[in-house]
Amino acid sequence: MVQLAHDGLELWYATPDAPAPNETTEQREGVSVTVGVRPANPSNAVSVRYRVDGRRPIETVSAPLVANDFQRRTQYFRAMFPTFWSGETVEYLPVVSCESRRAPDPSTASTFPTGFRLCEPTVRQRPSSPAANPIEPRAEFAARLEYLSHVRVQLTREPELFGETPAGFVINWYPLSGTFDGPALHARLVRGGEHQTVIRKDGIGTLSVSSTIETHDRALIALRYTATVDFGEDWGTWLPARNWPPALPVRSQPLMLTSDPKYRWLNRIHGLGIGEARLREYLYTYDLYAVR
Repeated sequence: MVQLAHDGLELWYATPDAPAPNETTEQREGVSVTVGVRPANPSNAVSVRYRVDGRRPIETVSAPLVANDFQRRTQYFRAMFPTFWSGETVEYLPVVSCESRRAPDPSTASTFPTGFRLCEPTVRQRPSSPAANPIEPRAEFAARLEYLSHVRVQLTREPELFGETPAGFVINWYPLSGTFDGPALHARLVRGGEHQTVIRKDGIGTLSVSSTIETHDRALIALRYTATVDFGEDWGTWLPARNWPPALPVRSQPLMLTSDPKYRWLNRIHGLGIGEARLREYLYTYDLYAVR
């Protein structure tokens, strides 16, 4: 049984009324977490932060409301984890927010007190002929990721909140400085450029970035990318008040252009960025890969 409380909010899970995996071995798909919350409130929103094998990035999955117990002034929410195609252990922590209040407390919110093991993956035998199982999915084009660099971007402390527009909720959060440090690329971010996010009703933000980086040997590279940022379904309760959560997952598709002979190979790659925005630290950090 796990019980946590803060700011007048209480949540619990891994109990008979709120079942959740805890120190158990689970299948790789269909794993869910039920969370009890008190007091009941229409503004309550629950999400579950988790990580696989202790690695970053930290992922978040929303937990929709599934039941009300009016006599006990209690609500129940349930989150469904995605299929775990890889990994051996999963650690997680549910978080509840209601307007400007959140539970658990900030120090606990950065930890993962609960976890479970994953069973061994099932090895599927390929059918002898396509006609034997015509609906069996097959990967036709294998992908390989080549690690290029670790990126850290320091953001301004005061973003521009334009609010709700016909295109969605618009926020500009400009970078102050940044570094690229890795086996293939050592560079710094040149201050300026565009860094705008448009947030949809479901909490998915589309990030548009256009900036310049300068390598350690003074080559200039134009960097452009789009990205998705998962603000969570409860984003409307905390973002306008600037009550930033610890971290938001970000996935980006960088493209680079340069005329410098030493870095022309960057013109030919499709980039992939895996990271997170740590808004309380005014930091955006990610690992940059080339998709081969």
